[in-house]
Amino acid sequence: MSQNLKNHRKYYPLHHFVFYPVMLILLILSLFEFWDNAIDYRNISLIWLAISAIIISIVILSLMLRQHYALGLQDRIIINEFKFRYFALTGNRLENSTYQFSDAQIFALRFAEDEDLMELMHQTAQNDWSSAQIKKNIKNWKADDQRV
Repeated sequence: MSQNLKNHRKYYPLHHFVFYPVMLILLILSLFEFWDNAIDYRNISLIWLAISAIIISIVILSLMLRQHYALGLQDRIIINEFKFRYFALTGNRLENSTYQFSDAQIFALRFAEDEDLMELMHQTAQNDWSSAQIKKNIKNWKADDQRV
């Protein structure tokens, strides 16, 4: 299957389809137990509330940590690959060019094939396109199958 605007998002099955659903079920069960025991058994109810808080904390922490480290490194790699690609196409360093792109714009421009890249870069700089607008204007999509 070739990558394009509609299918370029990536899922990590263990997190998205196992860990988070299990944690959601545990959270629902613990909140149910909290409400069920709230009237008759105050101490047990507080224990279930604490369990719910712990589950929420684990989910939030897992979201932050899983993405933070991998995406930070991935962002640096994408920017450096883009700079190298620009150098390979033009023989000049991107830092020495008139183009000044945000990280989000570079992340979107990477999906353009080499034959379209320079024109897309020019249009992006001229019109200050957002990453979404850049992706919509890509004629020939270059897949990025190795991202996190």
